[in-house]
Amino acid sequence: MNTNPVHLVARQSDVNDLISVLLPVYNAEQFLEKCLISIREQSYQSFEVIVVDDGSTDTSPKILANMAASDHRFKLYRFPENRGIVAALNFGLEQCSSRWIARIDADDRMHPQRLDLQLQHMLTHSNVDVLGCRIKLFRHNGELTPGQLRYQDWSNSLLSDREIKANIFAESPIMHPTFFISKRFYQSLKGYQDNPWPEDYDFLFRAYQLDATFAKLPRNLVEKGDHPLRLARTDERCKRKAMFHAKAHYFKKRQDLWKNRELYLVGSGSSGKMVMTALKHENICVDGIIDNSGAGNEQKIFGLPSHSLNLGNAAGFFSRISNPLFLSCIGVEQSRVEVEKLFLGFGYKPGIDFLRFI
Repeated sequence: MNTNPVHLVARQSDVNDLISVLLPVYNAEQFLEKCLISIREQSYQSFEVIVVDDGSTDTSPKILANMAASDHRFKLYRFPENRGIVAALNFGLEQCSSRWIARIDADDRMHPQRLDLQLQHMLTHSNVDVLGCRIKLFRHNGELTPGQLRYQDWSNSLLSDREIKANIFAESPIMHPTFFISKRFYQSLKGYQDNPWPEDYDFLFRAYQLDATFAKLPRNLVEKGDHPLRLARTDERCKRKAMFHAKAHYFKKRQDLWKNRELYLVGSGSSGKMVMTALKHENICVDGIIDNSGAGNEQKIFGLPSHSLNLGNAAGFFSRISNPLFLSCIGVEQSRVEVEKLFLGFGYKPGIDFLRFI
């Protein structure tokens, strides 16, 4: 069987493709047309769309062909069989001929000014390596859950480089379909990598290792769709266990954060257990557990000494430890915020002295 991608539409030499929109597609017939229209109707019109059909078996190829026939800026490539998102993205990156690359997924939609505003920001902020934007989540089959609304608000609250880096071990802080990055920077990281965790989170972690500068526009420029067939819902790489292994893997690489420090896990619930397992896999030793669930001091959790903290005893505990780093693994938001307020009250800094690992 021929496994080479087929170039379906010839390139047009008269297109000023300053921006390349990178769009992988796999069996997206329910959502694809609205995505394509949102790209076509951008206020900034000098773009090319590199579409990589990853072996779709539904009507996606027909929808794509119809769009390309009416608009030569849509340049289609098709894999004869499904290879996966990483292969599709990396092949697409090779085809992008522009200086700038904007990502979008087939079940998402762009605000009409998305390309225009992100381009202008990059042209006027030459220090930025990875640019995102605020997003608006929507469900194709119902209302957003309270958890999704909290996630949307959390993601949209992270705008500056400092805020994004301080939260990078909590969750992927920049949504993948909002990425706006130079092709040169993509090349410096050698594109996407195939790992047992999501490729976009992995990309941000590798950029973080290089001390890249992150930014996010304070506008909702991408509508991100949710539905039962999303990779985030179906792919094992996106499950919590895989995400914790990604965090531990890249945490180990950032020895400047934890080397020669006392390391404490904050929380002993399901998140804490998975973090402990992931850290052990990376041979990272934990010195103790901060646990406010009622177990009390002098108890053992995960075979380690545990400490229950409150305003009455925190000063004494903090005076007995030296140069600590706390990994906040409490899944219940109210409890997590209470403990983090305690850290702040004693002068510990987020992103430096305590990190969210949730």
